[in-house]
Amino acid sequence: MILQHQIPDRMSGLGIIPIFPAFAGQVPRAFKVLYPETNMTKMSLWNSFPDKYCCPYFIDPNEELFQTIGKLFIEEQIAEYGTDHVYNCDSFNEMDPGNGDLTYLSNVGKSIYQAMTSADSDAIWVLQGWMFYNDQFWADTDRAKSFLTSVPTGKMIVLDLQSEQFPQFTRLEQYFGQPYIWCMLHNFGGTLGMHGSADTINTDVIATRTALNSTMIGTGLTMEGINQNYVIYDLMSEQAWRSEPADLTEWFRNYSRRRYGKQDENAERAWHGFQNTLYIFNGLYRMRGQFAVSKTPSLDISTWTWYEYSDLFDAWKALLMASDNLKDSPGYLHDVVDVTRQVLQNNGDIYYNKLVEAFTAKNISEFQKFATIFRGILLDLETILATNEAFLLGKWLEAAKGYAGDIKEEKLFEYNARNQITLWGPYGEIMNYAIKQWSGLVQDFLYPRWDEFIYAMNFSLVYDTEFLENTVKVLIFFLYEEPFVYSRKVYTTEPAGEIR
Repeated sequence: MILQHQIPDRMSGLGIIPIFPAFAGQVPRAFKVLYPETNMTKMSLWNSFPDKYCCPYFIDPNEELFQTIGKLFIEEQIAEYGTDHVYNCDSFNEMDPGNGDLTYLSNVGKSIYQAMTSADSDAIWVLQGWMFYNDQFWADTDRAKSFLTSVPTGKMIVLDLQSEQFPQFTRLEQYFGQPYIWCMLHNFGGTLGMHGSADTINTDVIATRTALNSTMIGTGLTMEGINQNYVIYDLMSEQAWRSEPADLTEWFRNYSRRRYGKQDENAERAWHGFQNTLYIFNGLYRMRGQFAVSKTPSLDISTWTWYEYSDLFDAWKALLMASDNLKDSPGYLHDVVDVTRQVLQNNGDIYYNKLVEAFTAKNISEFQKFATIFRGILLDLETILATNEAFLLGKWLEAAKGYAGDIKEEKLFEYNARNQITLWGPYGEIMNYAIKQWSGLVQDFLYPRWDEFIYAMNFSLVYDTEFLENTVKVLIFFLYEEPFVYSRKVYTTEPAGEIR
């Protein structure tokens, strides 16, 4: 509770308007017993999680009980924290309303907003716009219009959540008059793959803001994870005050100077290369920043890239050539590890495809050669990651355990920390969604499962037996993946080794 007070107080002190939650409609299952006559629906399973981990009831916003709870919720919140009159509410995020009738949707919007204004007459509703892209239900623009226009114009602010790739403001006619924020989502799960849409960010934010009849009122960052791709967030943050696009060639050159504290021609050449490889993405492919080495072993992993590997490798080599001049720069030392990690992942994709091709052709000698190389990539990845504290599993786990009040909590917090970056669910319901390339995680999670999978492939080839891929995956889960999340192994929080 102390921290909950400190955060909004600090935000206000910096001139930031805190956004507090409003009641969205989800309630514990006991409510159905207490209010049997109220129209409420049990929510559907999400990503195949077991029933006990999901599925509360959702009270129809047109119900009187929704109004009662919504009013009380905000009143209690205001009494505790005060208010700046701005509230977020996402009743239908990755959940359909269940009724596509236009009048119903309009009434639902009015009811949700009324629950806010009954406690705060100056309430402004902030709505996450992910549903307009992600859910087929809202592909019908009339449905979206009925919902969005149910609130007085200007009393709702929509977060156009992934504007750099899947903007919805054009399809929805500038949200039918409601103001919105141009947001860069960019990252899912805090994965570390290097990518970004620098050209899109550099031009589209300004073009959208200055377009005829635009209702855009600001820019936002809506990433799911931080501590990755710092350059793209630097560029996006500048868009809040830019009136015209930057010269990106100059901007990336200057970025290397700002980041490393001095000018270096090799570093500038490297970042020019990164600009034209990693950060030139423009397309509809759903980016997740993942690669073969960090995915669950399989024979049908789809690998792809939007740039030539050789161009990235050349830029990486240029970065390494700056070592004598920049060896004392923390930013440089971090980036050498980060880009090397990316290069190793790219090589992992290359040799994964060679591995599968040799296996399919039943070429034992070629398969074994590529298997050795692929395993070596993972071993090299572990070694390079261990040299920088930003890529250590131990830092993550010790931070989680540090919040525990007793040993029971410590075990729970450590389990959750391990689970979130691997299985994300008791049985791997969202396996690898938030996977990281961290020292310790590569050693005890990524490498063992690939090692086991390759061993089984090799056994199948050498002894000419059927490769039971699904059986091997089950074995990997019980031998390596699940045990990892229950392990109490302690990992170092200090980097080891040097970059040479």
